[in-house]
Parts: sequence; C-alpha cells; structure tokens
Amino acid sequence: MRKKLIILTLLSLNLIINNSKGVIHEFYFNPNKILQKPKDITIIDGNKKVMKIKTRANYVWEVLQENNIKINKKDRITPHPRANLNYVREIRIDRIEEKTVKDYITTSYDIIFKVKYSKEYKEKVVNRGKSGKIYEEWLLLYKNGKLESKTLKTRKVLVKSEPEIIEINSPIIRCLNITEGTFKLKKVYTMTATAYYPWEGKGVDDSTALGWKAEKGIVAVDPRIIPLRTPLYIPSYGFSIAGDTGGAIKRYRIDLLLPTKREVYNFGRRKVAVYILEKIN
Repeated sequence: MRKKLIILTLLSLNLIINNSKGVIHEFYFNPNKILQKPKDITIIDGNKKVMKIKTRANYVWEVLQENNIKINKKDRITPHPRANLNYVREIRIDRIEEKTVKDYITTSYDIIFKVKYSKEYKEKVVNRGKSGKIYEEWLLLYKNGKLESKTLKTRKVLVKSEPEIIEINSPIIRCLNITEGTFKLKKVYTMTATAYYPWEGKGVDDSTALGWKAEKGIVAVDPRIIPLRTPLYIPSYGFSIAGDTGGAIKRYRIDLLLPTKREVYNFGRRKVAVYILEKIN
C-alpha cells in the first residue's frame, strides 16, 4: 500500500497542505474570529420560522453563508449584507416574487339622450350601444407571499365602445327653459316608485312645488337625494324632470305624475331604475 506524503507548513496565519500529488491547499485563519465572543443573532427569513443563532462572524453575509441561506436576486436583506455585526442583532430577509398578469376587460358604453321639444312624447333608439375591450398587463410584486404593489405595464384599447343614442321628443323639456339638449347618463338609482294624480286630494292643485303646471314627465322626489330640476330618465316612463315634492316621498322613493286615475291605479308600487342625467351641450 502506497503511503501518501503530506507536508504541513505553518507560515504566519496560513496553513499550507502539500500532498504527494503536488496539490497545494491553502487555508486562512482569522484569529479575531476564533477569539471573539459569540454574538446572539435573530434571523427572520420571509414566512419561515424565526431562527436564533450564535455566531463569531463579522458580517451579515457571513451569517447567511454559515446557515446555508440562499438569497435570490430580488430578495431584500436588512441590514445590508456587508454590514458589520457589531451593531446588528437581527437580520431580516424579505422574499420578493414578481408575477405578470394579463387581463382582458370588457368596458361599458355610454348612454346619450338627445332631447327636443315636442307637444307629443316620442322616443327612438338610433344607435345601439356596443361594449369595448381593453388589454392590460400588470406587474404584481409579492413580499413574503403578500401582494405589496400592482403596477400597470401595458394598456391597449382593442375595441372602442360605441355609445347608445336615444332620441326623445318631449313637452316637459321646456321646464328647463331649453328647446333641446344632449344629456349623458351620470348615475343610476334603484328606487321604489308610486304614481299620483295631481287634481285629486286635499290641498292638491295643478301646480308643482316649483310652480310648474302639473303634467306627465314631472317626478316628485326627496331633494336630499335628487335635487329639484334634475333631468331624469325612467324606463317605461321616459324622459322626466325632478319638479315636485311630497310628504311621503322620502329618500329612495319617487312619485310619478300621471294624467289619469286609471293609470295611477294600474301603476301601483314597483321598483324602477332612475337614470340621473347630466347636460353636456
């Protein structure tokens, strides 16, 4: 059996090992690391269990190396890996992960009302609304498994939405002191609607709270919810104006003026969509 020849040479603080094959291994000794008192360090690594260790290391990066803690490129280490441990008792590692999310969004279309004065009420849809489509790409940044930020990287309109256009002829528009106007939908309320006949009942006459002549198209509202003189559109009732009030009309209740008792009785009480309109020209 051939014996291996190992020559040990201790030169200063270097240990040199020369084996029989001529391969030289050199080791460097840090006497300060051997002699210094161990430090108590707490390591908080993302969502993992907190580690409490003792170390004679001088720098943060040495502690990570000693404990086989792998660091990814985007991870955050506090304090800095080159920080001296003389003033450090806690090392925090925030695990950072980035994800790209692609999303296709269907966009709603606007509803436009073109209203003109006429003695008789008529309405017609002249252009059916079409929804649009948008492509978005988002960069999501997760810190220790929790979403920290969301950044829009790309936004493209694939299909433009087209507004629905409704042409209306109405006598009630003159209450706004205009002969015509274009309105857009601002918001929608779901409300409880009843109907009333203005020429019957104690203290009732043919004028509204604003002094307007009572006619179909005038709606009694609670001004705290819908301000008086607000233009409205109510499906199955039509273009109308908030022009009256009533003792029982509170919050999300409205009262629709109808010209005959029969229509009032037939209407009863029902839930309706109330479109709040805004004049655009």
